Amino acid sequence: MEELQIHYVDLGVPRIADLRGELSVGRTEGNDLVLNHPSVSRKHARFEGRSTGWWIIDLKSTNGVKVNGNLVTEAQVDAGDKILVGSVQLELKKQPSVNFTGDSMFDNPSGTVIRRISDFNSEFGLDLEQAAAESGPRAPSDPGFKPEPAVTREKIFQVLVQVAKALLSSEELGAVLNTVMDIIFRYLPVERGLIILFDEDGNPVPKLTKFIEGADAGDIPISRTILKMVAEQQVSLMTSNALEDARLLGGKSIAIHGIRSAMCVPLWNRQRVIGAVQVDSPIHIGRFAEEDLDLLTALANFAAVAIERAQMAEKIEQERKIRSKMERYHSPAVIDEIVKGVISTDETEIRAAEVSILFADISGFTTVSETKKPEEVAEFLSHFFSCAVESIFAYGGTLDKFIGDAVMAFFGAPIPQDDHADRSVLAGLMMQRLVGDWNAERAKTDLPPVFIRIGINSGPAVVGNVGTEKRVDYTVLGSAVNIASRLESGVAKPGQLVISKNTLERIIGSFEMEPLGDFALKGLQQKMPVYAVISSTSAPANLSAADAAPATRTGSGTYAGSNPISR
Repeated sequence: MEELQIHYVDLGVPRIADLRGELSVGRTEGNDLVLNHPSVSRKHARFEGRSTGWWIIDLKSTNGVKVNGNLVTEAQVDAGDKILVGSVQLELKKQPSVNFTGDSMFDNPSGTVIRRISDFNSEFGLDLEQAAAESGPRAPSDPGFKPEPAVTREKIFQVLVQVAKALLSSEELGAVLNTVMDIIFRYLPVERGLIILFDEDGNPVPKLTKFIEGADAGDIPISRTILKMVAEQQVSLMTSNALEDARLLGGKSIAIHGIRSAMCVPLWNRQRVIGAVQVDSPIHIGRFAEEDLDLLTALANFAAVAIERAQMAEKIEQERKIRSKMERYHSPAVIDEIVKGVISTDETEIRAAEVSILFADISGFTTVSETKKPEEVAEFLSHFFSCAVESIFAYGGTLDKFIGDAVMAFFGAPIPQDDHADRSVLAGLMMQRLVGDWNAERAKTDLPPVFIRIGINSGPAVVGNVGTEKRVDYTVLGSAVNIASRLESGVAKPGQLVISKNTLERIIGSFEMEPLGDFALKGLQQKMPVYAVISSTSAPANLSAADAAPATRTGSGTYAGSNPISR
C-alpha cells in the first residue's frame, strides 16, 4: 500500500502527518489527528487501510466529509485528493522517499566540520534560566562567517527557550516532529529537512520530511555510513560543498540530487542516540556556518527529550487501545502478552492451532425467560456470564462469543498452551462451582437452582480474526468446534460436564470421570466415546487446583484419566 502524507493547516501553522495504519480525525484530544476548528466534530472521521487502498469514513459527523468536493460517508482516497473535514482541508500527497546510500557527503576535508557532542556539552552546558528574551528568525549566514562564542551562546539560548516552550506543549509524536521541523526552518537557512528515528533494532526509519515553500518535494539522499557515525561516535557534521569531494565522483545519488551544503546531527538524550536530523541546500555553497551547526545540535538535544516523551505517551496510548480492544476476549495474562508484542494482533493473520473448545449454556433457559421480565432476564444472564467469564479467564482461556444463553471459549490460542485440555476442563469445573455458589444464594430466597451443561472437545482448528472489512471477530473454526457444540447441546445433561475422547487423550493431569458410552453426533460417521468429568484429582503443576474443587456428582461409577505427568 502506497505511503501517503496528510498536508493541512492547524491554527495557522502548516502541518504534515503520515498516513499509516488506522488514523482517527477529530477536534478533541485522543484522536490521532487533532484539528482545532469548531466545524470539526469531536470524533469526525477515520482513515483506514484496506486491501484496495486507503479509505476515509465519516463517523456521523455534524458537518460531514467531502472528497474533491463530493459529500461522502466513505470513499477511497489517493495522492492528490483534497478532503474537507468540516471546514478544514486535508490534501493527500505521496510521501517523499528517502534514498539510503553508502556515500558520504561529509568527506571534503576543506569544507567539513565535525563537532563532538562531548565538546558541545562542555562549551554550552549552562543554565537555560539565564537565557535572554525571545529572538526572531535570522538571515542566512555569510560564507566563512564565525561569530564570537559569547554571541553564539546567547543566540542559542534565546532560541532554545522558545524550543523548550513549544516542545513541552506537545505530547503527540507527530505534533512534536512537526514542531521540531517548523523551528528548524524558522531559525536556520535550510531548504529541505529530514527527521529519522531508529527502530528497536537500530534501523533508520524516515519519519518526517519538509521542503522550503516552492521547492519540488523530491527524494532526499542520506548516507547510512554517516548515520552510523553520528550514532556511534555521537558527532554532528557540516559540509560546505559535498560535490567538491573527489571521492564522491562515483556517488551518483549525491550528484543526482546536487547536495551542496548539508548538516547531520544526532538526536541524543542521556548519552543515547535515538535518531538524526539532516538538513541541506541543493543550491547554495557555504550555506551554513559553525553557529548553525551548534544551534541545530542543541535543538536536536531538546527535540530528543520531547520525542522520547511523545514516544512513551504513544506507547501507553497504544497499550490502552490494545487492552480496550482485547479485554473482551482474553484474560489479563493474555492481554499482557499481546501488549508486550509476544502475540501478534495482526487482523489479517489466520493460522492453524491445537485447541480445546468449551461450550456452556443454561438448561431450560427458554422456559425461565418466558416467565421473567426483559430486565430480569438480562440480570439473570449477566450473573451466569460472569461465572463463565471468570472461570475462562482464570485458566487463560479466550472468550469467543455469547450465543443467546450460551458461552463459547477456547484454550491454546492466541498463546500456545500444551495443557489446553486441562485448562478447559478446570475452567468447566470452576464454572460449575461458581454456579453452585450462585444456587446457594438463590436458595435463601426460595429461587429454583440453575443447571448448566458443558461440552468440551479438542483438536486442530483455524484461529484468527475472521469477518469483513467493517467487522472482524477473533474466533476458531473447524470440525473440532462443531463437535464441542454438539456435545454440549446433544449429550450433556443438566449439571453435567462432558468431554470427548479427543480431549481425554490430551489431558496431562488426572480427573475423576465417568464413561457415558458412545454417541452418534451429527456430521460424524462413527460414534464417539464421551466422558463426564466429576472432579480434578491432580492438575498440572502450573495450574492451581484451588479452582478445580469437586463438582456435583451426576452419575455413578468413576473413570481415571491419564496419570499425572511431571512438568
